Amino acid sequence: MSKIVRTLGLLIVITLLALPTYARPLVSLFDIGAGVRAVGMGEAFSGLADDEYALFYNPAGLATLAGGRASLLYQTHFGASTYFSAYGSFGSLGAGLTFFDFGQVPCLTSANQPCRDAQGKTISSFGYSNLAFVAGWGAPMRSLPFLSALPEGLALGLRLKFVSISSFDPVKFQSLGSTGFVLDPSFLWALGKFGPVDRVRVGLVLENLLGLAFGAPAGENFPIGVRLGASASLMGLVTLSTDLSLADGFHLGAEYTLTNLGPLNALSVRAGLLTRTGLGISLGLGVLFAGLQIDYALFLHPDLGGSHWLSASYRF
Repeated sequence: MSKIVRTLGLLIVITLLALPTYARPLVSLFDIGAGVRAVGMGEAFSGLADDEYALFYNPAGLATLAGGRASLLYQTHFGASTYFSAYGSFGSLGAGLTFFDFGQVPCLTSANQPCRDAQGKTISSFGYSNLAFVAGWGAPMRSLPFLSALPEGLALGLRLKFVSISSFDPVKFQSLGSTGFVLDPSFLWALGKFGPVDRVRVGLVLENLLGLAFGAPAGENFPIGVRLGASASLMGLVTLSTDLSLADGFHLGAEYTLTNLGPLNALSVRAGLLTRTGLGISLGLGVLFAGLQIDYALFLHPDLGGSHWLSASYRF
């Protein structure tokens, strides 16, 4: 128990030292979430990070994966936008693509102040979209040069994000476009078993620690942030996880899994909550058979209603 206390204390100190001194900007692509399993658990995933979406939530989790995995997701978000993601991992390497498009919105302004595009041409509508390419790597830190004295189970992850944003400036009534490159380091510590509690893990992600943005929107939407998470398994059946993020608040998730159910390798039921913009609640269901996993999640937003998530992934 003292080992857990020391570990959590260390991570909290690091988090406090990394606190940013400015307010949260506009919502970006990486505020939506990714991976239907993670969404069903309230996006409390940075301390768990045990599938291909570790690349999105905590790339250090790639160090704990074996074999290959690939996942596809397509949905309409709250009935008003399009969201697509394709993520995969092979061993300790991962790559992904995410696209979000809000569509065209009429530009309503006065005749004296028309809307214009980036070239100054008058426009009647504008759009908001994000496109991101992500690549990541994870490895046990003891396997790296000069780090063999570090504790067992501690992993390092690195994630490189290329982001392209098409947006609109409501003050200047002008459409904008920008791109940016961002590097995120992360850590995951597998602490093992403590009595009936197994697979205890803690994670830390330093979001957007190093970046180079071209144009205002990318710089405004990707400030430095910190995400701290923890997870544990109870009797091999229930997984509990929690995240605390400076960007989007508190996350809590649970997953109950039954295995070897006839033709099904596994059946999972999930639930979660998060406080990003008020209290959001999620429910999820997943089935695994012959290497194919189908996941469904329902996310209930406090203001925008519900959104349905469905994905298929394959393990090889």
